[in-house]
Amino acid sequence: MKKFLCILLFSNLILFGYGQEMLGVVNSNYAGVYGISLNPSSMHGSKLYMDYNFISFSTFLGNDYVFVGRKEFVNFIYKGIIPEYYTEENELRNYSIYRDRSYYQGYQNIKLIGPGAMIVYKEHAFGLNTSFRSNSFFYNLPNDMGQFLYEAIDYEKQHGQLWSHDKPIRAGSLSWFELSLSYAYNFKRYKWDYWTIGVSLKPLLGVGGFYTNVQNVDYFVQHDDTAYIDNLTFDYSYSFPINYDDNSYEGPLISGFGFGVDLGITYMFTTKGHSVKHFDRLCSQRYEDYNIKVGVSLLDFGYIKFNKKAELRRFDNTSTNWYRENDTLPATTMNEINYKLDSYFSEYPGQSIADNKITLFTPPAISLQVDYHYKKYWYLNATIIYGFRLGNNVIKRPSIIAFTPRYEKNQWEVALHVSFVDWEGLIPHIGLYGRFGNFFIGSDNINSFIGLSDFRGIDVYIGLRLNLTRNFKMNFYKGNCGGKNMNNIEMFDFRNF
Repeated sequence: MKKFLCILLFSNLILFGYGQEMLGVVNSNYAGVYGISLNPSSMHGSKLYMDYNFISFSTFLGNDYVFVGRKEFVNFIYKGIIPEYYTEENELRNYSIYRDRSYYQGYQNIKLIGPGAMIVYKEHAFGLNTSFRSNSFFYNLPNDMGQFLYEAIDYEKQHGQLWSHDKPIRAGSLSWFELSLSYAYNFKRYKWDYWTIGVSLKPLLGVGGFYTNVQNVDYFVQHDDTAYIDNLTFDYSYSFPINYDDNSYEGPLISGFGFGVDLGITYMFTTKGHSVKHFDRLCSQRYEDYNIKVGVSLLDFGYIKFNKKAELRRFDNTSTNWYRENDTLPATTMNEINYKLDSYFSEYPGQSIADNKITLFTPPAISLQVDYHYKKYWYLNATIIYGFRLGNNVIKRPSIIAFTPRYEKNQWEVALHVSFVDWEGLIPHIGLYGRFGNFFIGSDNINSFIGLSDFRGIDVYIGLRLNLTRNFKMNFYKGNCGGKNMNNIEMFDFRNF
């Protein structure tokens, strides 16, 4: 029984996460190529007229299921004491679980951003980004299944009860290479109003993916060696560049192709009217400061279709009786998992195969960004990212609301933000970000490391750009032409009339 539940969740339980978004970087006026991922229209209003990325990496792994206690984690980090927890049957674990959740969920986001560039010219802005991305999630895992996964099937407190679930349990994972071709257009400047639209067109190269939907299931665990499963309807699909008999790499590395799009629009109420002075060099373009900036964007609306090493398997309203002596088959490879599930829930091997191609959808979201220029170098930002899903086989993205005060200068920048993820429990995540020249580092959740909350994952992002000039200041900022700083040239102000 325990193996069966693990199969349904595949291996995502070790990749819990809360969709880290590099909140300290993407809303900055020096975000450059990084701001495109949150809103492609942000390119044009950037303080940079040109930007080059070398490499950056972000990862976030966390969950609301397993954890290490706050004190135990601090002792582990600073004293090297390995945490110890015990199940009801006195079996050793190095982590514990939350017992009071009705359902468990988690999200994972890993992103490696490669070479990229951005350039602004008059009303136009162009961007090119490359990246490798991997997202995983599980959602609506019932409490009783979570307890069995932690305690094992010999958890007597849950024996002798009929557990019935008709709320879909979902889990999925998707890895892909992404090429982003971005364009932004400043379509309106009138008095203090400044409007820009943007789009990113993204060819997607699928490396691998997995998805499962458990629509409904009833089960009854009688003893630690006997269980009954009834009224089970589920499907799972997969495509991986491995040999399904021994898990060795087999290729091809790219087994699917797809397409994605980001759309965005930005409005700024500028501090002064727009400049009417012509320029003949990119560097002499004026940065137009604002009192408030508002952006709205649609992100990661796309799909990848896998037609190599792909398979969809479906089981409708099936049942089985499980006994320990029958659960002796290994299940460490994909073909062994397929064979085991067929032996449980089908009349013959391969009966469950429904298709040899699958389509998975990238994690979509709608975002709202509000940035208020408080005074001089101080800014106050609020960002909402709402993850949604349409239909099945959509990699779910968490919803986030974040509040970020920041202090930004050419040479350096800092931000401290508070965010809430999926609103559940309204537990605040404290984040910290810093940039010096073209190097930045940050985290969207430092609570555990300063002893404020249980440890439920890791979160870090780090990056290096190629726009460094003298004194470690950002290069390619508007109004800077080889040491001749033109930022202080007065702009045309409609309020003088």
